[in-house]
Amino acid sequence: MSSIIHLKSKATKLRKAGKSYSEILKELKLSSKGTLSAWFKNLELSSRSRQLLEKNNNLAIKRGLHKFNLERSQKIIKENEYARTEGSIHMGKISSRELMIIGAALYWGEGTKSERSSSNRNIAFANSDPDMIATFLRFIRDILKIKEERIRAGIHIYPNIDQVLARKYWSEVTGLPADRFYIVTQISRASQNKRPYNSLPYGTAVIKICNRKLFFKMKGMIQGLINNTKT
Repeated sequence: MSSIIHLKSKATKLRKAGKSYSEILKELKLSSKGTLSAWFKNLELSSRSRQLLEKNNNLAIKRGLHKFNLERSQKIIKENEYARTEGSIHMGKISSRELMIIGAALYWGEGTKSERSSSNRNIAFANSDPDMIATFLRFIRDILKIKEERIRAGIHIYPNIDQVLARKYWSEVTGLPADRFYIVTQISRASQNKRPYNSLPYGTAVIKICNRKLFFKMKGMIQGLINNTKT
């Protein structure tokens, strides 16, 4: 009997200190909330005890939400990685015809297509994504069979970018000699003195091939994509 009285006394002190039922059960190694309900049936809490209880309840809710959000975030990360892996496996090996389609689609999106002047009628493809540049170059080399010496390259950079590092970076991406890249330093009025220092750290690479017939062949490939994707 004395042990029960002792437990009840400790439980009452904990309750007045703002502890929740779950916390009291855990600390006193009890198993029934019904026991606590019976003990606290006529317990009157001071305003201070009620404030402590409310504070502890809010903290418990926050901890629960934090745990839930953490577990949810981890689950989402795992789902994303699984989806990424599934997509990569689903793609499989790329055939020559598929590479031709990819190259034409890339040029459709990022290449120069204007015919307004004869000086524009050359292949010019620009992007800051190294994988996209490398993929387009594979299309140029493997599908269009362009000789290495015919491939010109440039880098459009902002004043904060190191030209030597930019040339070295894009040379490694493309397999082209570093001295093959011309440099264009640019800054638009809209972004003047506003562009973050680390934005496009190596600039935008430009792949050029001066060949009028090849330009119109690319235009024909794009038209072929359009014709064959219409419903």
